[in-house]
Amino acid sequence: MGRKYIYSILLAVIAGCTPHISEEDMHKADATLACADSLENTIYTYADTLALQEAADVFARTEQTAKATKAVYHLGKAYVLYEQDSLAAVCFRQAADEFLTQSDSVYYPLSVLELSLIAERHGGNGSRTTMLHELRFVQQQMIRRQRRAERSVWIVAAVVLCLLAGAAAGGYFLIRRKPAQAAVSREDLERNIELVLSQGSAGATLHWQDYSRFCRTANAYLYNAVDQLQAANAQLSEQDIRFCILVLLDLPAKEIADIMNLSQNSISNKKTRTAQKLGTIAANLREKIISITLKTTKQ
Repeated sequence: MGRKYIYSILLAVIAGCTPHISEEDMHKADATLACADSLENTIYTYADTLALQEAADVFARTEQTAKATKAVYHLGKAYVLYEQDSLAAVCFRQAADEFLTQSDSVYYPLSVLELSLIAERHGGNGSRTTMLHELRFVQQQMIRRQRRAERSVWIVAAVVLCLLAGAAAGGYFLIRRKPAQAAVSREDLERNIELVLSQGSAGATLHWQDYSRFCRTANAYLYNAVDQLQAANAQLSEQDIRFCILVLLDLPAKEIADIMNLSQNSISNKKTRTAQKLGTIAANLREKIISITLKTTKQ
């Protein structure tokens, strides 16, 4: 299947098509999507890839946008497995754009992460420019939507201010407008933590051996946790940052010790010293890291 077919699926998602789908086809498409969602290591066979193509088409024809978009995302994962990065990039770009529209807090960052990893793999090839273009397009779409949302909030604030001024002539009211920010909650963060842990070894999922890639992956999954920790205390070392992310994932001390190649006694001492750097005690370290991570969503 080529780009033309992928675009036809996404156009059908956006524009809608007259459904000519049997009940059996719908059950088959639902089963295919459920199977793709349950794959622990995203190992897709060729038959899975064909089934995902058919499922995406079925959902598009029946105007089930959310399911069609998720099927296209999984199709991108399958293309990555078969080293068809150009097709994968098209899938992830279109999926990310739709997930952003749907305010999907889990699959949107995953789609952007996949695009960045594809661009990284093509660092020495001419196709890197294309991959980066796909990534920048998605990021620009996000910026445009944020700006539109901010303008809308300003208009609403102005109307409310006028109404309050008219109703309370002679009174003084201070209206404090909150900036437009992503509504990321602790539940969103905990859900993404579960997503990381469900994929097997946390060290492997976060690319432990490559610190630069570790930071990018942790930021994508955990709402810029690495950037927030560095902003909270510039004195945190690379090892401190790694340790904080493992604590945020709520891993047992033994597993953290195995990943960091340290003794459990060393991990206990490390927890105490890191907590001191962040202005708290060892027992409250994870809560402190969570509050730092979600800082941008609190006033």
